[in-house]
Amino acid sequence: MRTLVAMFFLLCNILVYADTITMRDGVKAWIDREYLISDLDGIFQPQKAVPVQKCTGFTIIIPRGTTKALIALYSGKGAADMAKNHGLKPLNKSIYIGKKEQRKMSKYDLFIVDNPPEKIDCMPTKAGGMLLAVNDDVPDRKTTNASEIPLTELLPEKLTGVQSFEGQEYRFQPGKRMVKYYVRTPRKGIDTNTGLMLLSHNWGGTWEYTAPWCDLLSDRYNLICLSVNYLQSGETKHDKVPYDHGVLQAMDCLRALYEVINVLDANKIKFKRNRIYAAGASGGGNVSLMVNKLAPNTFGCIIDLCGMPGLTDEVAFGKGSLNAGYSACPQSPKYLTAAMREIRDPGNMIHLSLQKKYQVDNKMVIVHGLDDASCNPADKMVIAANMVRAGFRPDTHFLTANDVDGVIVCSTDHNIGNRPEVISKFAHPYIAENGKFAALVKRSDFDVKSEIIYPVTGGKYIISFKETPTLTFSSPFY
Repeated sequence: MRTLVAMFFLLCNILVYADTITMRDGVKAWIDREYLISDLDGIFQPQKAVPVQKCTGFTIIIPRGTTKALIALYSGKGAADMAKNHGLKPLNKSIYIGKKEQRKMSKYDLFIVDNPPEKIDCMPTKAGGMLLAVNDDVPDRKTTNASEIPLTELLPEKLTGVQSFEGQEYRFQPGKRMVKYYVRTPRKGIDTNTGLMLLSHNWGGTWEYTAPWCDLLSDRYNLICLSVNYLQSGETKHDKVPYDHGVLQAMDCLRALYEVINVLDANKIKFKRNRIYAAGASGGGNVSLMVNKLAPNTFGCIIDLCGMPGLTDEVAFGKGSLNAGYSACPQSPKYLTAAMREIRDPGNMIHLSLQKKYQVDNKMVIVHGLDDASCNPADKMVIAANMVRAGFRPDTHFLTANDVDGVIVCSTDHNIGNRPEVISKFAHPYIAENGKFAALVKRSDFDVKSEIIYPVTGGKYIISFKETPTLTFSSPFY
């Protein structure tokens, strides 16, 4: 009989443990995922258990009788929209989830919900949400210093939010051109180890697409992150005006960096001048390769996710799934010259050899699915092979089914998966503050005020950093 009673109480304890959990650092965020919580104990320590949640379904289940709940939502625009639409009160605090070997993979912001519904739909965040505490276990906003002014609000206005500058004129669209960009500084503030990072969106996308990447990676890696609405952002059709394909688009990104560095210097804010990175996916992967080419002294590491290759016939003339809208006819105003094609080729051997002379240790990370039907992985393999021939040692990952984990890498096609987390997964040793292979440069083109020259058929391209970054050519075709 005693054995039966003991077994009964043991079974009850197991059931209670399985159905509820006290949220603390080191516990699983969801019952169906192997992600652990970090940094919650630094804010407060919940005393009471709450129902365990599932990541799948993107829904937070609230127990009946709850008058107040503390929830965590994946940081980004989706969470901000939910807060605005449903009256969630931000705690101005964040926690992280991750694996044992990488505890801070994704950032989640904390919100207080008064009189919550039984279910909270987290689909706008495109991630699962967490229930951390209910009722009297929910911390007071004042005790968590939520009323304090965040360090980012003490910075100059031009270092936060959406800013703009004048871009270089595009010959196919004459006239003044203003470029928007989003800048995000680390929530803890800027210190002497804070670096800079460009995060570039896809062909047809806008700065809003990679702004959440900035929010996530800025805090995770102590970086001032920028998302630039470079030339032709938001445009998908190019029957009248051809797609720039990485040249002035990269120059827009470099000008955004120039603007931020000038603001930091003007306000005598110290930062890590030789810790500069760039990353992007699809069209943004191409832009990342191009900023690295046009400013070869500047980037310690760039990460190309499923990026477009150079301006191949398939892309230039619409023979594949993409059409940049150029013409092969010399009489056409949209004629693609040899020079235009050469400067847009990240795998051009002559140019790669020059890049190698500028920066010997430049690290290029390439992640590309072998089933990518939008950007042919074979073209990227040629680029990577030429990098090796030029003396570089790119960190290449051509994804197969064996690489799919269902959480970060979800496919071997163009989407890949959770792209900002893919950046973190494959580039962490290079971009982390104390990364095993932390990628730094000696002096950037901005500090050297360099003049980079690339010879091409019929002339040369000159990228000047003596003042505002500017690209010129001996003929009007650029």
